[in-house]
Amino acid sequence: QSFPHQLSGGQRQRAMIAMALAGEPELLIADEPTTALDVTLQAQIMALISELQHERKMAVLLITHDLNLVRDFADHVAVMHQGKIVETAPASDLFAAPRMAYTRELLASRVARLADMEAASDEVVVQAQGLAQTYTKRRFWRDEHYPALRPLDFSLRRGETLAVVGESGSGKTSLAMALLRLASGAAGQISCGSQRFDQLAGKARRIARRRMQIVFQDPFGALSPRQNVAEIVTEGL
Repeated sequence: QSFPHQLSGGQRQRAMIAMALAGEPELLIADEPTTALDVTLQAQIMALISELQHERKMAVLLITHDLNLVRDFADHVAVMHQGKIVETAPASDLFAAPRMAYTRELLASRVARLADMEAASDEVVVQAQGLAQTYTKRRFWRDEHYPALRPLDFSLRRGETLAVVGESGSGKTSLAMALLRLASGAAGQISCGSQRFDQLAGKARRIARRRMQIVFQDPFGALSPRQNVAEIVTEGL
């Protein structure tokens, strides 16, 4: 009964996959079908696609940058570079003995830490106590309330990076929305330095938000279709 704007990115991704499979196609073109999903749901979705493929004798064209996904689910692989296919081979052969230098470079690449550790700082940039987010669904007979984020505490010092990890729909984006007070139903104390951000309202809150920025998960919902790229970027400046 939810509308798309009420779903997380991973939930919207699953709805789109269901739409594509509902018509029982002979060919399924899966363009990054698991990008917004965590690894657990990614495996479940790909296993479901594989099961339906065998049941319906469906062909699947899997477009992805995830080599582990290719290794686990693809029969044949075509490697593209600068708009051209540079190597094709059965998946088992390509991963065992790649012929092209670019393919070998792809398979040899590993994620490495890019950021240097900052020197420890005692300055606390933001501190949250009892941060929570509750959403309300309006029904004809009553309103239903459900907690997307249960009360939590954390603090973040200058120069630190805090990673919030969890499955799709676990409350990660709700944490960011509650922290910036971008959705109704947020609760808890938020201190930015010596200032209580949660107690601000109107113009004072808008001024305080200038010290914070957010990169949204969904560019189609975050970027205005009425502006070109230059206008969008310079608007913030």
